[in-house]
Amino acid sequence: MRADVLRVLGVLKVATADQIQRLASPHLTYRHTAKKTPAKQKEARTASHRGAANDLRRHGLALDGGRTRGGEEVRLLTKEGLAAAAIDLDREMEEMGGMPKSGGRSGAAHPMTVNETILALIRPKPDLDLVVGEPAEAVAAARAAVDAPDGIGTLVSYATEVALPVKGTWKNPAIGSPRADIVLTAPEAGVPLLFIEADNCTEEAVLIAAKFDKYARFFQRQEKDTDNAEKPLWRTRWSAPPCEEYERVHPPLLLVFHQAGKRPAKTQMKKVAELTRHHWQGRWHHEHGLLFGPVVPSRPSRHRHTSPDTTPSSAAGDSAHASTASAGQCRLLAASEFPTAIPCLPLDWPAD
Repeated sequence: MRADVLRVLGVLKVATADQIQRLASPHLTYRHTAKKTPAKQKEARTASHRGAANDLRRHGLALDGGRTRGGEEVRLLTKEGLAAAAIDLDREMEEMGGMPKSGGRSGAAHPMTVNETILALIRPKPDLDLVVGEPAEAVAAARAAVDAPDGIGTLVSYATEVALPVKGTWKNPAIGSPRADIVLTAPEAGVPLLFIEADNCTEEAVLIAAKFDKYARFFQRQEKDTDNAEKPLWRTRWSAPPCEEYERVHPPLLLVFHQAGKRPAKTQMKKVAELTRHHWQGRWHHEHGLLFGPVVPSRPSRHRHTSPDTTPSSAAGDSAHASTASAGQCRLLAASEFPTAIPCLPLDWPAD
């Protein structure tokens, strides 16, 4: 159990016992359902993970990181704990990513949205053998979760707070370098590399758009690889389909909006789309047709999570795929091209 907590916190950095349990032991979600209240159900199903987190704290590997705005206790790792998690995850320390700036001190609203995004993408499935003997309703719910479409990747497919140096090194990025909320690598699911940004609809659209500028700078950075060939810096760290002639391929960027703040998600999407138009609208080349920059808009989508003792939380987002355009053709990364963990939510996109 300690190893499970280490691994989850090594990826998420900041999490509640509920999130740790749902990722590490999803079968427990379907136990203790006979308890009288949702609060007592949650207390029972998270007890072992809370105990493991407390044990890690006693050994100097974890800390209590305050509480969420809903009152749930937040856990995070110390520097020593992060090093221990790196061993369990078989990652170098430089690959672990940083800690969220606010942690749990300000209610951890953004880290909680990042975590729920990862949970919605993974869709952890319970082991049905571990819910044998539970009430029929709980077993039926567990079976429905198992029969549902698969998610994308597993816990080890994800990394959070990953620095993307526009200058400097991976370990010591220059000021002005973006930090990806989430980096997903799941080639077995058809997603070799995906960057994800999460927004709670609290930031000004111009600040969100500025992140696209930083991503564009990062994607454009060239570096010599071990074969002495110059290539985009991101390709020296992650694998992706090779470039074809007259084709510039960048990783896709998924922007997830969670309606937590006062700004309407639809309005945010439209404003960000307009402010980033110069990145994705493309330019005409007299020989090769329409060529696109690093970001091309795709159809907005919504993810929704429901557990037996929580109300649904939702996020609306758009995925923007870097150009795989040639000869005037642009391939948009539509929701239908993802596993059905991201069902499509049609929204009006600003007219060209």
